[in-house]
Amino acid sequence: MLPDSVREVYFSDYYRVLVVEEDDKVFVSVDVYKKGFDYPVTRTSCVKEDFCLIYSTLDPALAGPELKDVTLSLEVVGSKTPGGVETLNVRWVLRKPVGEDVLRKVFETSWLLIRAKPTPQ
Repeated sequence: MLPDSVREVYFSDYYRVLVVEEDDKVFVSVDVYKKGFDYPVTRTSCVKEDFCLIYSTLDPALAGPELKDVTLSLEVVGSKTPGGVETLNVRWVLRKPVGEDVLRKVFETSWLLIRAKPTPQ
């Protein structure tokens, strides 16, 4: 059971949107998947030399006109392993309040940002 401030939303059968509300902000984590990582790496966190999470902080303006007024920050997360590089997640920090319509737009925009479409796994 998730606390009241945390919820999962699905706009596809396989990819989750995790929403965490805190004070005047909403943290949104969108599960995505794509082979490769198209953005410059701004931060890396490695478990071992060859097993790393890679991060790219993006300009919130990339969220587009519909989300520009609610987007505080935007980050793409990927992994780098001996098997290759993959894009795994798009993280958003938004201003409250955030309705289902905004969450759907965040989900759709996350896929546009990584230049991929949600597909069955």
